[in-house]
Amino acid sequence: MNPVFARLARRFVRWRLGQLSPEQLLRLSERKVLRAFQRASKQSPAYRILLAESGTDPAQVRTVTEFVAACPILDKSNTFRRFPLNELISQDVPARSIASILTSSGHGGGGFALGLSTRAQMSAAPWDIDIGLDIAFDIDRQRTLLINCLPMGVTFQSDTVCVANVSVREDMACAIVEQTGHLFEQIVLCGDPLFLKRLCDFSEARGLDWGCHRMHAIVGEETFSEFFRDYLAETLHVNPDRPESGLIGSSMGVGELGLNLFYETRETVALRRACARDRSKLTELLGHQFDPDSALAPLPTFLAFNPLRTFVEINAPDEDGCGDLLVSMLGPTVAIPLMRYKTGDRATRIDPARLAAMAGIGKPGPFPVIALQGRAKDVIAPGWHVDTFKDALYRRRDIARHLTGAFRLSRLDGGLQWELQLVRGCEADPGEIALALKDCLSGRQGGEKLAINCYPYALFPYGQTLDHERKFVYWVAD
Repeated sequence: MNPVFARLARRFVRWRLGQLSPEQLLRLSERKVLRAFQRASKQSPAYRILLAESGTDPAQVRTVTEFVAACPILDKSNTFRRFPLNELISQDVPARSIASILTSSGHGGGGFALGLSTRAQMSAAPWDIDIGLDIAFDIDRQRTLLINCLPMGVTFQSDTVCVANVSVREDMACAIVEQTGHLFEQIVLCGDPLFLKRLCDFSEARGLDWGCHRMHAIVGEETFSEFFRDYLAETLHVNPDRPESGLIGSSMGVGELGLNLFYETRETVALRRACARDRSKLTELLGHQFDPDSALAPLPTFLAFNPLRTFVEINAPDEDGCGDLLVSMLGPTVAIPLMRYKTGDRATRIDPARLAAMAGIGKPGPFPVIALQGRAKDVIAPGWHVDTFKDALYRRRDIARHLTGAFRLSRLDGGLQWELQLVRGCEADPGEIALALKDCLSGRQGGEKLAINCYPYALFPYGQTLDHERKFVYWVAD
């Protein structure tokens, strides 16, 4: 596409989206999901079997209400673990048209799920990516360098920004910034929390001054706390509380569905930080009484999503509106049509009226927002949640600097054991760090006792060195 025409087209899309309300976009999403369902029911052999087993007649599904009530919930076990790939692929997608394969992380066990992209989708990928980057970072007006530090072969294509795919090489990322950063007006880092922590610590030891550049960061793969955002922000010279400053935001994708399905905006970041300062605002936003001391309900992450790309459900919500996150992909050429796919996350839908009424966060934009409560399997026991420990780890920067960010939680004599990895060459006393971490957990502990052990880098029992190619396992259920 001609670059001038592409910029004009992106401007038009941004303007058109600004004319629509979240309610209007959701109604469009409902019409699109019915078309996507009919295609899947006709073209996917596996989905036809699943519909028949659930007693669903596709001809009788004419409304969204009927779609939600009658159609089965899909997950990795009843799709990728059950059917061969040729039965999952839509029959209107020729094998020769498949141009890209992306695997899931394998973090959940039981093998990998696959996301396939056709050549037509790959051709359109730069446009889709550039739309998102322009909305977030105004790339049409500012020369932008995107340094992609994501593992597992995840790469980006763009017709507008300069992309450096360095994977999990902190030395390469720093060298690119040092040697080419002056050519650009802004730099966007993209990576997971553990690697970005390593990159920040490595760059400080190297003497890299990020303050010479206008910095942003897109953080994927897992949830993180506001203390972690502050840790990155201090290193990158970003002020998260100033909208004109750089954006450090979360992005959530699912390998078999797509990248960047849910993401933070400046407004949702401001909302989360306001709730971190005053947790009573969660009650105002979510519409139910929120227990500010409950470790079972860590501070949620507020994520926007494009309802023209995905149809999102909160299934079987509890009395507080939190349920299983289901996603249906709406693209008319999706290679593997997955309807009502269970991601393994817990979330709450945010009422657009409540969101708009929140003071001091700015116009939230047209896209609807969910409150992501984390992975369902990250609830450890009454009073304990993995995110509680992530929060405590970064509560004090002087303590976090001595830790890699990797830890393992496990059962121990009726309580819990929290084992952490110290950075290479750490000279601080492990016992003093453990006491400081226990203090950081004060008021957030459950009823069970907790033992904290900090290991020298090479003696950490769960990997001498971090394998940043894989998601780190913080907790393994019994």
